[in-house]
Amino acid sequence: MEKITPQVAQEVNKLRSYFPSEITVFVQRSKDGGFCAQITTFPGCFTEAETLSELVENVNDAIITYFEIPEKYIELMPPYCPPTELAKKMGIYPNFGAAETLKLILDNCESNRG
Repeated sequence: MEKITPQVAQEVNKLRSYFPSEITVFVQRSKDGGFCAQITTFPGCFTEAETLSELVENVNDAIITYFEIPEKYIELMPPYCPPTELAKKMGIYPNFGAAETLKLILDNCESNRG
Protein backbone atom coordinates (compact mmCIF):
# COMPACT_ATOMS: atom_id res chain seq x y z
CA MET A 1 0.00 0.00 0.00
CA GLU A 2 1.32 3.38 -0.92
CA LYS A 3 1.65 6.19 1.58
CA ILE A 4 -1.62 7.96 2.35
CA THR A 5 -1.00 11.41 0.93
CA PRO A 6 -3.76 14.00 0.63
CA GLN A 7 -4.10 13.03 -3.04
CA VAL A 8 -4.41 9.30 -2.17
CA ALA A 9 -6.94 10.10 0.58
CA GLN A 10 -8.95 12.13 -1.93
CA GLU A 11 -8.93 9.24 -4.43
CA VAL A 12 -9.92 6.71 -1.74
CA ASN A 13 -12.78 8.94 -0.58
CA LYS A 14 -13.96 9.35 -4.17
CA LEU A 15 -13.95 5.56 -4.67
CA ARG A 16 -15.69 4.95 -1.33
CA SER A 17 -18.42 7.39 -2.35
CA TYR A 18 -19.49 4.92 -5.06
CA PHE A 19 -20.64 2.49 -2.35
CA PRO A 20 -24.23 3.11 -1.21
CA SER A 21 -24.86 2.52 2.49
CA GLU A 22 -27.13 -0.40 1.61
CA ILE A 23 -27.43 -2.75 -1.36
CA THR A 24 -30.11 -5.23 -2.38
CA VAL A 25 -29.03 -8.78 -3.21
CA PHE A 26 -31.41 -11.48 -4.44
CA VAL A 27 -30.04 -14.76 -3.05
CA GLN A 28 -31.26 -18.17 -4.13
CA ARG A 29 -30.22 -21.62 -2.97
CA SER A 30 -29.34 -23.86 -5.92
CA LYS A 31 -30.22 -27.53 -6.24
CA ASP A 32 -26.56 -28.51 -5.86
CA GLY A 33 -26.49 -26.87 -2.42
CA GLY A 34 -24.65 -23.69 -3.32
CA PHE A 35 -25.91 -20.15 -3.62
CA CYS A 36 -26.32 -17.70 -6.45
CA ALA A 37 -26.84 -13.96 -6.09
CA GLN A 38 -27.97 -11.09 -8.23
CA ILE A 39 -26.87 -7.73 -6.85
CA THR A 40 -29.94 -5.87 -8.03
CA THR A 41 -28.57 -2.51 -6.90
CA PHE A 42 -26.02 -2.80 -9.72
CA PRO A 43 -27.47 -3.98 -13.06
CA GLY A 44 -25.80 -7.08 -14.49
CA CYS A 45 -23.90 -7.85 -11.29
CA PHE A 46 -24.09 -11.58 -10.40
CA THR A 47 -22.03 -14.06 -8.39
CA GLU A 48 -22.24 -17.53 -6.88
CA ALA A 49 -20.61 -19.59 -4.15
CA GLU A 50 -20.74 -22.89 -2.30
CA THR A 51 -21.30 -21.38 1.17
CA LEU A 52 -23.10 -18.35 2.48
CA SER A 53 -19.92 -16.78 3.89
CA GLU A 54 -18.17 -17.33 0.55
CA LEU A 55 -21.17 -15.74 -1.19
CA VAL A 56 -20.87 -12.57 0.93
CA GLU A 57 -17.16 -12.42 0.09
CA ASN A 58 -17.96 -12.90 -3.61
CA VAL A 59 -20.65 -10.20 -3.50
CA ASN A 60 -18.08 -7.76 -2.12
CA ASP A 61 -15.59 -8.85 -4.78
CA ALA A 62 -18.22 -8.43 -7.52
CA ILE A 63 -18.88 -4.87 -6.36
CA ILE A 64 -15.15 -4.08 -6.29
CA THR A 65 -14.98 -5.39 -9.86
CA TYR A 66 -18.16 -3.53 -10.88
CA PHE A 67 -16.60 -0.22 -9.81
CA GLU A 68 -13.17 -1.17 -11.20
CA ILE A 69 -11.46 -0.35 -7.91
CA PRO A 70 -7.67 -0.35 -8.41
CA GLU A 71 -6.03 -3.27 -6.58
CA LYS A 72 -3.92 -0.96 -4.42
CA TYR A 73 -7.12 0.51 -2.89
CA ILE A 74 -9.19 -2.67 -2.41
CA GLU A 75 -8.22 -3.11 1.24
CA LEU A 76 -9.45 0.43 1.92
CA MET A 77 -12.93 -0.18 0.54
CA PRO A 78 -15.78 -0.90 2.97
CA PRO A 79 -17.26 -4.42 2.97
CA TYR A 80 -20.96 -5.24 2.99
CA CYS A 81 -22.16 -7.59 5.73
CA PRO A 82 -25.44 -9.55 5.89
CA PRO A 83 -27.86 -9.49 8.82
CA THR A 84 -27.63 -12.53 11.11
CA GLU A 85 -31.20 -13.58 10.25
CA LEU A 86 -29.99 -14.51 6.77
CA ALA A 87 -27.87 -17.40 8.05
CA LYS A 88 -30.89 -18.78 9.86
CA LYS A 89 -33.05 -18.51 6.75
CA MET A 90 -30.58 -19.65 4.11
CA GLY A 91 -27.63 -21.47 5.62
CA ILE A 92 -28.57 -24.13 8.12
CA TYR A 93 -31.14 -26.37 6.45
CA PRO A 94 -31.23 -26.97 2.71
CA ASN A 95 -34.41 -25.54 1.28
CA PHE A 96 -34.07 -25.90 -2.47
CA GLY A 97 -35.83 -23.21 -4.36
CA ALA A 98 -35.85 -20.84 -1.37
CA ALA A 99 -35.16 -17.28 -2.36
CA GLU A 100 -34.71 -14.08 -0.44
CA THR A 101 -34.17 -10.42 -1.26
CA LEU A 102 -32.00 -8.75 1.35
CA LYS A 103 -30.23 -5.53 2.08
CA LEU A 104 -26.55 -5.52 3.07
CA ILE A 105 -25.35 -2.64 5.18
CA LEU A 106 -22.09 -0.82 4.53
CA ASP A 107 -19.60 -1.45 7.35
CA ASN A 108 -17.67 1.79 7.81
CA CYS A 109 -16.05 0.73 11.07
CA GLU A 110 -12.28 0.42 10.52
CA SER A 111 -11.88 -1.71 13.69
CA ASN A 112 -13.88 -4.56 12.11
CA ARG A 113 -11.07 -5.27 9.63
CA GLY A 114 -8.55 -6.77 12.13
